[in-house]
Amino acid sequence: MSNGNQHGAGKSSLPSSATELDRRYRQLFETAQDGILLLNAWTSQIEDVNPFMIDLLGYTRDEFLGKRIWEVGVFENTSLSMEAFVDLQKKGHIRYDNLPLETKDGQQISVEFSCFLSNYDGVAVIQCTVRNITAQVLAEKALRITARALKVISDTTTVLINAPDEWELLHAICRVIVETGGYRMAWVGYADEHGGKHVQPMAHYGCEDGYLKVAESTWAYTDLGLGPTGNAIRSGELQFVEDISTDPRMKPWRAEALKRGYHSAIALPLRHASGLLGCVTVYGSAAETWPVEERALLQELADDLAYGIITLRTLATYRKNEAALRNSLEQSIQAIAATIDQRDTTSPGHQRRVASLCKEIALQLGFSEDRIHGLHLAATFHDVGKLRVPAELFSKPRRLSAKEFSLIQEHSSLGFEMVKDIQFPWPIAQIILQHHERINGSGYPQGLKGNQLLPESKILAVADVVEAMSSHSTYRPALGIKAALGEIVAQRGILFDGPSVDSCVKLFEDKGYKLPE
Repeated sequence: MSNGNQHGAGKSSLPSSATELDRRYRQLFETAQDGILLLNAWTSQIEDVNPFMIDLLGYTRDEFLGKRIWEVGVFENTSLSMEAFVDLQKKGHIRYDNLPLETKDGQQISVEFSCFLSNYDGVAVIQCTVRNITAQVLAEKALRITARALKVISDTTTVLINAPDEWELLHAICRVIVETGGYRMAWVGYADEHGGKHVQPMAHYGCEDGYLKVAESTWAYTDLGLGPTGNAIRSGELQFVEDISTDPRMKPWRAEALKRGYHSAIALPLRHASGLLGCVTVYGSAAETWPVEERALLQELADDLAYGIITLRTLATYRKNEAALRNSLEQSIQAIAATIDQRDTTSPGHQRRVASLCKEIALQLGFSEDRIHGLHLAATFHDVGKLRVPAELFSKPRRLSAKEFSLIQEHSSLGFEMVKDIQFPWPIAQIILQHHERINGSGYPQGLKGNQLLPESKILAVADVVEAMSSHSTYRPALGIKAALGEIVAQRGILFDGPSVDSCVKLFEDKGYKLPE
């Protein structure tokens, strides 16, 4: 950086005149809901800071003024440095989309940070803007975690249905938790109700490396029974540790756990009607906050596992087990659908209404009850691929650009990839993949036409368009059911399957059907 001996060194970067424009700018500066720093372009010293920045970072005005930005404590250990500002002087701007900061009081936040070089009244000025995106970052992280847990639930449901015996079930559950969930290690322990109340390891998967032999657990009131596993069995309630290195409950096992890369833990009691079987304990490779949604889904997994164990022990209840597992799978689908609705706020309830209309159309077309049920499930989460589309595209209060819309269009393929390996008794993955195909081949993503399309996909395509046109979205008002029916009738036999269109029109015009609220 320049030593300040040239290009106006010593001269303030701020204008001294009190023009009306200056006063307006000053008012905007003082009331802005983003943090703003003004720097001397040649010395990089901070010359002004607005109130929002002071409140956000916790440093006083005096702690900012006269310092270079990398000399202020909150920025000392970030990528902002002398070299960054040399780059700024060359390019005229720098930007960080997600810069992690620690405020003066130790709070962790995430910000968008941008600086640009400009001239103000003939004087070079650097303006730095800081926008707090902590809530957005945390929400996106929670969504990723929830989606991960839902995938674990889906995969474990398949395991529960297909496991031939109890040992295979326990081992497969641990494997899915680690491989699908990305956790460090998982193990299942059964509670010995006699003697020392030991927790007997039954299965494990992941980086175990002899841990279970040297890290004994009990569920008695002893030092070895006060960890998450023992407490979960004794209380019947989920227990979690956010940071093994500091949590006093982990003292007896801390050294061995950290040696194997365990930094957080969650213990899920295996509960059933007649008591507690034991516990599923999962270790994470990083300190985790274990969000409420993740805890609830993982406990659901443990409850399903406990049920599966008892079912395998009681062959006479096989039919009941099959129904319960299917119900568990469908509940997972409902949870996925709810997550999509929370993320895509442009048309809340869209998938639920489409599923209802699909069911009625299929019923009129004479589909079997089982086939209708499969179509209804597919329609319930046909937009699951939107979980992998950037969240900000769903909150823009305007029509999307061609590039943005092309990203949205990928959701059919993304949804197929997300569910193709789940063993449904219906072609759900293919229905999801094809729901934007058209019978003349003009749809996407594969350009299929005619009999290349599943009958279920043809029905879903009609229902999807009718619901979308007739319902309100954030970027346009509802066009109404009359306009929606007019569109599918106009495109009957061109874009849309004739029998599906006829059945849909008959539902609304002859039978008085209305889309659910």
